[in-house]
Amino acid sequence: MIEIIEVRPPWRPADACVFDAQIGPNLRLYNLAMRRLPNGFARILAPNAYGKHSATFAPPLAAEILKALEAAMGGAQAYENDRAAA
Repeated sequence: MIEIIEVRPPWRPADACVFDAQIGPNLRLYNLAMRRLPNGFARILAPNAYGKHSATFAPPLAAEILKALEAAMGGAQAYENDRAAA
């Protein structure tokens, strides 16, 4: 079970959004980013710690996170979700 807790506008221009995710009952990850690649694929990125990503995701898990994120956003852009919450 993956639950998207919150979606926010991105900090970096290359990212589509920043979000927090609950993965199962015991793991919560904050400040993940979703980046759209030029080939149309999307990538889930963990925040950096000391200049390196603090985590990576196997392709099946990344696909599950992306599916949950797209469902939570409902086709909207991150800044549209931010305005709706205000």
